[in-house]
Amino acid sequence: MSIQNCNKNQFSLVWLGTESDENVLGIKFINEFKNYDEFKEYTVDKSDCSIILIVSSNILLDNIFLTDTPQICAVYNDKLVCLYCLSTLALPVHTYMRNIQDEQLKKKTKENRSSCLLTILQKFWFHIVLILVICLAYLFPNVGKTGGYIRSEWTVKLGCIILLFFLSGLSVRTQQLLQELLHIRLHVLVQIYSLIIIPFTTYGLALLLIKLSLNKALIVGIIIMASTCTTISSNSVMTKNAMGNEYAALLNAVLGNLLGIFVSPAMIFYFLKNPVFDSLSITNNTNGQVNYGRIIKNLILTALIPFFVGQIIRLLWPKQVMDLRQKLYFAEVTSLAILTLVWAVFCTAFATGSFQAIQKKDLLILVLTDAGIYVFFSSLIMFIARLPIPCWQFSRKDTVAIMFCGATKALTIGITLINAFYGNQNQDITGVLSLPMIIYHVEQLAIGAIEVVLLKKWIERGINKQTSVQNDNINIPLKNTDDLQVVETEIINVKCQ
Repeated sequence: MSIQNCNKNQFSLVWLGTESDENVLGIKFINEFKNYDEFKEYTVDKSDCSIILIVSSNILLDNIFLTDTPQICAVYNDKLVCLYCLSTLALPVHTYMRNIQDEQLKKKTKENRSSCLLTILQKFWFHIVLILVICLAYLFPNVGKTGGYIRSEWTVKLGCIILLFFLSGLSVRTQQLLQELLHIRLHVLVQIYSLIIIPFTTYGLALLLIKLSLNKALIVGIIIMASTCTTISSNSVMTKNAMGNEYAALLNAVLGNLLGIFVSPAMIFYFLKNPVFDSLSITNNTNGQVNYGRIIKNLILTALIPFFVGQIIRLLWPKQVMDLRQKLYFAEVTSLAILTLVWAVFCTAFATGSFQAIQKKDLLILVLTDAGIYVFFSSLIMFIARLPIPCWQFSRKDTVAIMFCGATKALTIGITLINAFYGNQNQDITGVLSLPMIIYHVEQLAIGAIEVVLLKKWIERGINKQTSVQNDNINIPLKNTDDLQVVETEIINVKCQ
């Protein structure tokens, strides 16, 4: 039997107690009363009514006189445990209350599912919308392709890139970054690792992938991806969530993006001079230095200048910018701009049939290669940062910042470089060249989320260990001054780690 099948006039469900308790139960009552006297007055003209009374914990049961209110056929507490029931109505009352509890359970289950679904959408909305924009690009490629209906080469590719760096300039907290400027050893390690070690190592890997007959455009895309600088937004967020040095991560992300404007194009020019990549040459039979100058000019206009304009505005009106950042959700706008950029790239790729040359084997190798590159380089730099060498080993919080800044790559810079290199020609391969960057971006977010959980536990263990050692040192009975010196030395060593 369900509640719907019961005779609703058979029982009247009444609440006796405070309103707050009634809200906790979440049951819709016929009437609610705060004290027994009010309830007693209500029952005067209800002689033919069968009442199930739900009593709050603040109501004394001794004050309820069943002889004065014979309409009460059952009494339950606020946990829905039966305290009294007429024997003649025991079965229907029990069935009625059980159905109410079943309906409550269904409602809570539905709410939990909705809450769980909402949590998943909030956490993985970027990945979900990424799949959606790729599907839209496949269905309607002529809308967002280069030279298409909306002229995406200007409205999207140029407009979104300028917007992204302008928002980065508005968001970066300059004054707080100044505190990290003197941490030179950390900055040098991250930038050399990100802009030199990773590109050269990946270039060697790319030469091996050629022997596997992997699509050359994908291999060039992997080289471009490895040559880009670190990303800004996700680095600081993941470092903060893992209890790492947030400001060190933010400073290195900004520094990497500024250096990357000049270093990344030079690295790509150098790598693609190899005759193996003649079919994808970016010099196009012209002077490579001229092309390099054009690309640098393009990057300065679309990336560097918008970033500094945003910084100037933030320095002039810091409070207004902070309020605007919260009201307009800069982080979400940044993600949407990236997704719009990806949509335009895929529209061009689908319109020109770029992906038709990619085999399933090539795509699988690409996914595994990108994941392997991120896991390997993030693990390697963490190992390097924690080498037990005097005056070298970094703290755990600094190591977290180093790891995220060292291995992550900026999708925005990557697509900007591809547009700068191939924007006016070879439009049919720009989508293929962007694919390694897009897959790497998705994988670094997914793997990074797992790393955040592991690194946070690692940081917490370090804090607990340090606290435990310090407490033990405080409780050590000291017999002479030599013991005191030993304890002080141990405490200093703990803090240095």
